[in-house]
Amino acid sequence: MSIKALYVHIPFCDHICGYCDFTRFKYGRKISDNFMIRLIQQINALPNNLETIYVGGGTPTSLENDQLEALLQALKPHLAENYEWTFEGNPENLTLENVQMLYDYGVNRMSLGVQTTNDTLLEAIGRHHKFYDVEKGLKLLRQVGIQNVSLDLMYGLPGQTIESFKESMMDVIALNPDHVSIYALTVEPNSLFGRRGVKQVPIELETEMFLLCMEIMKEAGFEQYEISNFAKPGARSRHNQVYWRYEDFYALGPGSSMKVDGYRRTWSVRLAEYLQKDAYKEEISLSREDEYFEFMMMGLRMRDGVTFARFESRFGISMFDIFKEAIAQGVSESLLTVEADRIVTTDNGFIMLDDVLLPFMDILND
Repeated sequence: MSIKALYVHIPFCDHICGYCDFTRFKYGRKISDNFMIRLIQQINALPNNLETIYVGGGTPTSLENDQLEALLQALKPHLAENYEWTFEGNPENLTLENVQMLYDYGVNRMSLGVQTTNDTLLEAIGRHHKFYDVEKGLKLLRQVGIQNVSLDLMYGLPGQTIESFKESMMDVIALNPDHVSIYALTVEPNSLFGRRGVKQVPIELETEMFLLCMEIMKEAGFEQYEISNFAKPGARSRHNQVYWRYEDFYALGPGSSMKVDGYRRTWSVRLAEYLQKDAYKEEISLSREDEYFEFMMMGLRMRDGVTFARFESRFGISMFDIFKEAIAQGVSESLLTVEADRIVTTDNGFIMLDDVLLPFMDILND
């Protein structure tokens, strides 16, 4: 099966947000130049006809314009005729010059990190933009011709209430985005929040916010096609569906992970090491049992679920031969539904996805 997706991790940021645990470094011109030389060499070695490219980070738009153009020039020849090319950006980094450049080279989708529209909360989590910057950035993108825009929101932030979260959701919907991704705050040990001892909000409040989110987005005409992602008709993320369909993909950049030919490899998080050689933080040879489970784990995140035909085509064996008991348990607990051609996660299953997946994990212990 040919690989049709590439993730590129740009590890630089103008500032470090309190909740972030991704591989990231404070932007500096000299080190970022060295990184771009290495990255472009790696890009040049990739095949062409990639159907999706996703450039994330870090903050890709923290690159200076000449670096950004070099990256765009390197990536463009590797695209297939019918492609989705996404760039992440921070609202405060968007200018007419860099947005126009993205459009001119063919970028056709942007993902902006909004997180919340409450300016007080934005400051508390270490963001450097205001809600005004989001409005201005979205207007700029549409002005130059990038119409497909996704906005990221977070819930469970320190000091966030149900009322302020609802207000953020309504603010975002009023901007008329094509796609919205909504994530719960996870306090990671290596993040600034983790080191400062910031605590997660109670699980009851987090669940209430998630349920409210599902309700509001449905009323606004968005399809919850994946547990954390909502799209208008025709605006699903093609790139992310590669992950959820458990297809292979390339990845470049420190700390990024790829899945190719039964192996998952994660590049070194040490920037100096990454610049010098092909060094991996982790290399895993996936067993058949690993792949059975991960195929289901990713697929059940999607509203479409997992078709019996796709499972059997991939593995040459019936899903029920492998997971009959796990499926039966999920159905009995109203977490899964078996349809004519597929298994799907119920609304309750979305809320309790860990409980859905636990019986499927038994295969890893056999």
